[in-house]
Amino acid sequence: MKETINEQQLQQRIDDLSAEIQPQRDLWQGIERAIEIKSQVQPASEPRASNGNIVRANFQPLAWAASIVLAVILTFNYQSRPEQAPQLTAVEMIEQQYLQEKQNMLVSFGKPNLDTLPDDIRQQFDEIQSARESLLTALEDDPQNADLLNLLKWTQKQELNLLEQLYSPKWQTI
Repeated sequence: MKETINEQQLQQRIDDLSAEIQPQRDLWQGIERAIEIKSQVQPASEPRASNGNIVRANFQPLAWAASIVLAVILTFNYQSRPEQAPQLTAVEMIEQQYLQEKQNMLVSFGKPNLDTLPDDIRQQFDEIQSARESLLTALEDDPQNADLLNLLKWTQKQELNLLEQLYSPKWQTI
């Protein structure tokens, strides 16, 4: 019941308020005086350019400030932008990943010399590498062909599997 009394009191006070707020003194005299002073001082203090146009004295500091702000923004924008690496195609990414994995595998096996492999194993490597190179050539013509991409991944995997079978320690293959 107390809330309705407070609401009623609040509503009564709102109704008692006037619609306008009147200043305590007359402001027009000060406004007129400021307009007169501004109109008298402005033409005398403004320098004129050679063609007769008024050049504002306040323009120069604003121009300097705007130039500095723009330079700072451009500097931060340029510095915060990461260097954009060249976009790699799917084929280049797959090939790069394969070469990295092959290099890591060869390093882990003590950098074996692949030229000293027996003839039959060397022939298998040559066939796999030839297939991989022909797939890369075919992908140059059609880089978005999913079947060729999958076949490239498969041949790369076969070559890595062959390397692993050859050079992994015997105790791991038991």
